[in-house]
Amino acid sequence: MSTERSLSKMRQHHDEGESLLEVIMTIVITGLTITALVSSLANTAAAGNAQRRSVSSDAVLRNFAEAVKDATSDCVAGATYTIDYQAPPTYTVTLQPSDQMCPAAAVAQLLLITASDAAGSRSEMQIKVRTP
Repeated sequence: MSTERSLSKMRQHHDEGESLLEVIMTIVITGLTITALVSSLANTAAAGNAQRRSVSSDAVLRNFAEAVKDATSDCVAGATYTIDYQAPPTYTVTLQPSDQMCPAAAVAQLLLITASDAAGSRSEMQIKVRTP
């Protein structure tokens, strides 16, 4: 009888609390969950930065296009025009063709505007310029 009681006490003693395996599994699952959360937050931040650069690049393109429109508003066929636009410090804006000649009367000239930022983001826009 006493042997039976001591076995019963041993079983009760071993059944108390969490096992080492349960604790390790809890730590692993918690670690994986936190890693996934941090990874998704980092991806969200990167996507937000890419969107911000895209919107900024689009604004630079549109502002440059408006400057071209203003420069050609009183253009005479065959004359040159000067674009009065200063791009933000981190952007480079190019115009093709770069000769900046006013097109002949009733002819639309197709221009390609490209804006690039220091991070490597690049956007393009085509516009048509006409001599009034």
